[in-house]
Amino acid sequence: MPTSSPSPRTPRQRLGAELCRLRTLAGLSGRQLALTTGLSQSKVSRIERGDALASIPELRLWLDAAGASERLDQLVAATEAALNQSDNWSEFQSEVSFATMQDEVRRREATARTQRMFLPTLVPGLLQTAEYARLVFMAADLTGKEDYAAAANRRLDRQQILYERSHTFEFVLTEAALRWRPGPPEVQLAQLDRILSLATLSNVTIGVIPLDAPGRAIQWHGFTLNEDVDDGDPFVQVETMHAYLTIARPDDVARYQQQYRLLRESALIGQPFTEFLSGLRAELVVQT
Repeated sequence: MPTSSPSPRTPRQRLGAELCRLRTLAGLSGRQLALTTGLSQSKVSRIERGDALASIPELRLWLDAAGASERLDQLVAATEAALNQSDNWSEFQSEVSFATMQDEVRRREATARTQRMFLPTLVPGLLQTAEYARLVFMAADLTGKEDYAAAANRRLDRQQILYERSHTFEFVLTEAALRWRPGPPEVQLAQLDRILSLATLSNVTIGVIPLDAPGRAIQWHGFTLNEDVDDGDPFVQVETMHAYLTIARPDDVARYQQQYRLLRESALIGQPFTEFLSGLRAELVVQT
């Protein structure tokens, strides 16, 4: 894997790189820009990395401080275009390993105080055991060149955030996701035990939509709602087969929030969830 800094790929990264360039040309450090504009230093860093977008007022302050006010209309248009963006997996993986990708996801997760996730196909990364994660990375790697052990280890490191009481997590899974088996029954059995254990955390809620539950919404695809974002607005992350999508346009985020509410209404949560998982676990015990 390349060791040099990757070139900007996405609209957000290109916008962030340009704002960083303008700041540097003005002779300002990130700290100085933060003091001048009233932005937090962490948000300045996230904007320049492409992890966050500046609001229009923040963008105006940034350009005023950098002596580039004439660029406002151009960069406002670029900001609006970057609200919803896609990052092609093939380009992403040519520059970033699975292990490094986990570090980037971890950095983003730390900025959202509330995460609500729906996954219809497999267990979410934050809930996976080491072996389940390793097998998932093997199944996802089309190059055959990834370090699965390193990626799984970084994924487990990400899970430390589950124990931070300042963060709240909700997971709505489907029965099919819990039944999907990347390896032998023993792997799935350990995975169910892990989920049952994490469901006891006071800041973690896990639910399942049984196959025979009345459907209140079409289960189009998985997504993660990031809310209560530090110095920012809610955004949605979607992983498709070909690209990683980041959605921040308010109307679109609202659609995902409504979709999540409908899906959650169909889910078994609390004791019914525990009983459902215990029944699924009993089936697996018979097979092992």
